[in-house]
Amino acid sequence: MNRAKLKQLWMYPFTRSRLGEDVYEWLTAVALGTQGGMSRKWCYWFREHIVLSRRHAHLKIPGRRVWLFEPGWSLAPVMLGRLVTGRGPLVTEEHPRLARRYVSVAVSEVAEVAGRMSRSAGQRELDLGLLDRLREVASPRRALELCGAEYAVLGLAGLETLPASSADLCISMGRLEHCGESELGWLFSQMHRVLAPGGIGSHIVDHRDHLWHFDKSIHCFRHLTYSDEEWAAMARGRKLFRNRLLERDYVNLFEDAGFEVLAHVHALHHSDASGVDPETLWGRYGELSREDLAAAVSHFVVRRI
Repeated sequence: MNRAKLKQLWMYPFTRSRLGEDVYEWLTAVALGTQGGMSRKWCYWFREHIVLSRRHAHLKIPGRRVWLFEPGWSLAPVMLGRLVTGRGPLVTEEHPRLARRYVSVAVSEVAEVAGRMSRSAGQRELDLGLLDRLREVASPRRALELCGAEYAVLGLAGLETLPASSADLCISMGRLEHCGESELGWLFSQMHRVLAPGGIGSHIVDHRDHLWHFDKSIHCFRHLTYSDEEWAAMARGRKLFRNRLLERDYVNLFEDAGFEVLAHVHALHHSDASGVDPETLWGRYGELSREDLAAAVSHFVVRRI
């Protein structure tokens, strides 16, 4: 039995109830500290969000309000959002994800890249005083307060309570693939409503089987080898569920929601599926082209029309 299957079996009991999922998340993220690397990951990818938003949407970053959609346990994107825009970001999470153990590492990682990040965003002055104040706190709530951030725990349905046209740039990373297709339709409609006219969405979507990150003995599109019925039985709960949509599906969903797709970039991971034979995939996925499979991870830049 491969490691991917073992991890799936280990996680399965926790996916059978909301309480089990909460316990699993606390054990892994809070007790064991498995999200310790997210601050560094955000410090790398946040720059990509900024650079591509400027390149493809010609967005002026300073003075804009950023909406961070389910950024996870690290407060690094919150700190970066404040530093490059000068405004407190909006942060929405379906479940509360704040832990003291990640605050100091977020400050440390952000301090290392703050100057470069500000230059990438076209921000002329770096708020060094904010970094000094953040170094003195351990409470995630206090860090949010210092950054002027609005932190809201909202499920998808709750997004309708957010004020219309209240954000200029919506950023997500590795979250959209955990929503079903109908949920994405609703989510994109709310993103369209909350973004100001001409507002920009910058979203990184990982189309790969997420257990591939844990076990490279499987290929990155292993999840496309199962029938719809088999996948529905396997991908249970918020910890295991992920959709099986590909880049072109997201393009269609964004356009249906009233967005103009300015770019869908996937060059960084185009070789991840080089060894995947489409004929080994199930049903409709067997007709995928090499171009479809090259889009293993997509970065979408979209504009609200």
